[in-house]
Amino acid sequence: MIKKDDKFMNEMRTRFELSIEADSENRVRSIDDVRFVSIQGEQWDEYQKRKRKTRPCYEFNRLRQHIRQVTGDQRQNRPQIKLRAVEQSDKDTADIMQGLIRNIESISNADKAYDTAFEWAVTGGYGVWRLKTEYNNNDSFEQDIKIQEITNPFSVYFDPSAQEFDRRDAHYAFVITKMGKEEFKQKYPNDELIDYTGANYDIQHWIDDASVTLCEYWYKQYEDKNLLLLSNGNTVYDDEIPDRSVLEANGITVIKERKVEVPSVKMAMLTGEGVIQEADWAGRFIPIVPVYGDIIDIDGEYHYSGMVRFGKDAQRVYNYHRTTMIETIANAPKVPYLVTPEQIKGFEGLWKSANAENMPFLPYNPDPRAGGMPQRSGGVEIPQALITASQYDAEDIKAVTGQFDASMGANGNETSGRAILARQREGDTATYSYIDNLSRAIRYTGEILVDLIPKIYDTERVVRILGIDGGEKWVEINKIQIDQMSGQEIITNDITGGKYDVSVNVGASYNTQRQEASEALLEMMGNPMLAPVVADLLAKNLDIPNSDELEKRLRKIGIKSGVIEATEEEMKEGGDQVMQGMHQQFEEQITMMQQQAEQAMSQLTFKIDEQKSQLEQAQTMILQEKLNKDNEKAKLLIEREKLRLDFQRAETDRMKVENDSMRIKLDAEFKNAQLIANQSMHDDEMDVEMATSGQAETSMGQQDLIINPNDLARYD
Repeated sequence: MIKKDDKFMNEMRTRFELSIEADSENRVRSIDDVRFVSIQGEQWDEYQKRKRKTRPCYEFNRLRQHIRQVTGDQRQNRPQIKLRAVEQSDKDTADIMQGLIRNIESISNADKAYDTAFEWAVTGGYGVWRLKTEYNNNDSFEQDIKIQEITNPFSVYFDPSAQEFDRRDAHYAFVITKMGKEEFKQKYPNDELIDYTGANYDIQHWIDDASVTLCEYWYKQYEDKNLLLLSNGNTVYDDEIPDRSVLEANGITVIKERKVEVPSVKMAMLTGEGVIQEADWAGRFIPIVPVYGDIIDIDGEYHYSGMVRFGKDAQRVYNYHRTTMIETIANAPKVPYLVTPEQIKGFEGLWKSANAENMPFLPYNPDPRAGGMPQRSGGVEIPQALITASQYDAEDIKAVTGQFDASMGANGNETSGRAILARQREGDTATYSYIDNLSRAIRYTGEILVDLIPKIYDTERVVRILGIDGGEKWVEINKIQIDQMSGQEIITNDITGGKYDVSVNVGASYNTQRQEASEALLEMMGNPMLAPVVADLLAKNLDIPNSDELEKRLRKIGIKSGVIEATEEEMKEGGDQVMQGMHQQFEEQITMMQQQAEQAMSQLTFKIDEQKSQLEQAQTMILQEKLNKDNEKAKLLIEREKLRLDFQRAETDRMKVENDSMRIKLDAEFKNAQLIANQSMHDDEMDVEMATSGQAETSMGQQDLIINPNDLARYD
């Protein structure tokens, strides 16, 4: 048990009792409304049941279906949180935050929390959900935000002095939960389980024979701080800066400053006797969001209600009239017989049970005075007034709820499409306040998330973000990098800062929109002119396996045929494919040229060897000439053969230089082709000409490598 001073405990108990007392009347009525449409037998009050004794009390719960109509319409038109960046620099970050909020809603089943709270609000006038944080797993220090369902909204109490519709200005709130005694002992082994029976203060309701009542006490504390406006446009609190001289050293000065009251949120887990757990909340809002049906302020007191509140009387009267009709019809076979004593003499027992049992036959004694056999006194007819009253009762229920036949999908007295649409709009208008109040609550949830996300997702990590269509991608946030130009640290995808406006879009859900789009596109496919244009869009909206792959293939066909304009990503992908093909083509050309160069070098080497052999023969001849003392002729032969050998060496060097030059030229052409392809992906003709030019030059180079053996003859 955490020791708290008497001031804290007394303040907590006072606030708790004030919250209960202030909302007790609303809760009694709301609970009765919920029970009225949810539990069998609650639509007849105890007085009527006692008065009717053994007579039937039938229920025809028409209100429940009206509620289902409104809640079902909400599930097809879910409000969606929308973020808008306040500053241009925050636009990309706003998209990440938007996707992160969708992921938070997805992993925490927020739609279930929204639906439960909305159904409570439509039925009883009051629903609620909450936000919490929890670690990813037992081995992690990273936390995620979750939106949690609260199945019993009457376990939540708000500060009665709060004036805002969403109770954002509440100074405190309570959340009551029940825990079994054994579970309590296991979770809190160091805390004593106290029997409060006979206590001096009114907390007897905190414990019973089977369970212990736990209470989350959320409260705000306020601290006065000095807010500074800096010359770089940022705002910070004075206590966040150790020394202002540090700012001045960096050329930053304080332009303005003012005193502000900064709230901090804390939570204390209570047992009524004391505090067993404490925690600080990262955000500045109490993470509990109420949803109201109809709410009105009368003399400073809030009164809220749902669709059931003012339809209960019409439902009760309808039940009474329909029960009477059924009872009248049921009593028709029980009309008494008109007999004389002589006719039933000896058969009295059978005739007494005739209306209680299904007799195969009833014997009687002929009596001349009776004028024939026994007869019933007359048939039972349902009064027309009773039938008319039941019809009026059904219409009264529709009028009270605002849901008419057209809104319920039933055939009404409307004959034209325009009349049906007008009646549907009338029903939507009558119940739109419920959707609007839900949108306000979801918007407030978005504000809580925008405030909370920078504090929870404040480290470098990889998060999943979702698109409106459910598509997912992974993004690195708060990534620290070194700017190569300045050498300073920069943070990419920094979500710890930024300013965003929160709004809510109300409309058909994505699945509903997708279905409607598919139906419209199918109609357009009947037009041969439009079919190629919309084929990829139809594939995208079809709810079939491999629809994404089908869309890609249809888009490639449409882009190739020119009926669909390619996106930048598709153009880049197509350009990469072109460059890949060109690169492969150049590689093949270089390989072929290398093979040809090697072949030419082999031929040249062969000719050089042949010339060496001829030179050796010449040298032998020279020696023979020397022997013949023809020295002048020998010198000429030697000089001629030396010149021929020098030529062969020069040709070899020339071949090597041309081969290296050809490689450099091909590399330059390949780089030039890359530059041209990046500038214009669609200039296929230029690419062909460039490739053709390269081949022509290659052929010319190859021709230069061919050695004419006759060239050597000039030196002979």
